[in-house]
Amino acid sequence: MKYNLKILSLILALLLTFTVTACKPGEPAASEPVTKAPTEVPTVAPTEIPTEAADDPEAESFIFTDSAGREVELPTNIERIVPSGPLGQQILLTIAGDMLVALTNNLTDDEAYYLGEGYQALPVIGQFFGSQDMNMEELASLAPQVVIDIGEPKGSIAEDMDTITMQTGIPAIFIEADLDKSGDAYRTLGQLLGKEEKGAALGAYCDRVFAEVMAKLDGIAEEDSISFAYLMGDTGLNALANGTYHATIMDLLGNNVVEVDNPSSRGSGDEINMEQLIIWNPEYIFFGSGSVYSKVKTDASFMTLQAIQNDNYYEVPGLPYNWLGAPPSVNRFIGLQWMAHILYPDTFTEDFEAIVQEYYKLFYDFEMSSEEYAELMVNSELKE
Repeated sequence: MKYNLKILSLILALLLTFTVTACKPGEPAASEPVTKAPTEVPTVAPTEIPTEAADDPEAESFIFTDSAGREVELPTNIERIVPSGPLGQQILLTIAGDMLVALTNNLTDDEAYYLGEGYQALPVIGQFFGSQDMNMEELASLAPQVVIDIGEPKGSIAEDMDTITMQTGIPAIFIEADLDKSGDAYRTLGQLLGKEEKGAALGAYCDRVFAEVMAKLDGIAEEDSISFAYLMGDTGLNALANGTYHATIMDLLGNNVVEVDNPSSRGSGDEINMEQLIIWNPEYIFFGSGSVYSKVKTDASFMTLQAIQNDNYYEVPGLPYNWLGAPPSVNRFIGLQWMAHILYPDTFTEDFEAIVQEYYKLFYDFEMSSEEYAELMVNSELKE
């Protein structure tokens, strides 16, 4: 009889412990979130991405509808988050870095100089997309309250988010952040994470820059559109093709001459050959960070190109992130302005150093001096 009573007491104690701890901040949800996975990703207007609190202001959870149209139960007070990949990591570092409990990829010392050295102490768990090397066991052990995917709406995104939740027990959501939707993405994140003021400021910046650049481009005649190529890699013969996601801002700004069959969707672009590049013969060439920028002036093949002959070639600034992509995240907003000022200096006449300083302060909380600006732009400065 005493043995049976001890067993009963133990069971009751375990049930009580589970009840108390199941909803603690920083712990996985006690039950799977309510999800609805459509067969197609629906078009959800930015204003329809809700972060509605429950009718009861003291409720511990609420239903969030993400950009894939999925209804996901989330804690009302979110304090611990993890990105699903480097694109989301970049955005979350700019608005809620203090909430990150892990990174998807390492920060180099050069990146940490702008972003903050403290982030290098966070565990690195890999990314869900691309290499598919995210450590799900470690993710679960870190007990974030939500995994956040931000960026391009893939056709399988609903299933992908559900997979993360099924494997870890942690709610996962998707927030679309294409170039023209980045402002809405920041405002949604601000409401979701209790960072309304910061989200509003970052969102307003994205909206303003995109609108101003597009308005000025509309005033440039088609015959005045500049041709260019973006080249990367050890030989400078990897290029981002026209019409690909990674070439979005380039395609907005002029004539991206790189046309290939079945273009790659990867940030490394497509391999081309020098003969084709000579045929395209773009007016301007942009070289990725760490590519062959420093060698082309003495390379016989590159020297046949008008861009090299006319000194119309530049190295893309790469810190803390490449301004033209890799990953194609919020870094593109400074890259969009940089390319516009280079290609159309008579139209884009603002003080570019001030533009860079504003961007780095707002997004990275980094006060950039004129000396630091000059060092960053050593091969990228606008030429007179």
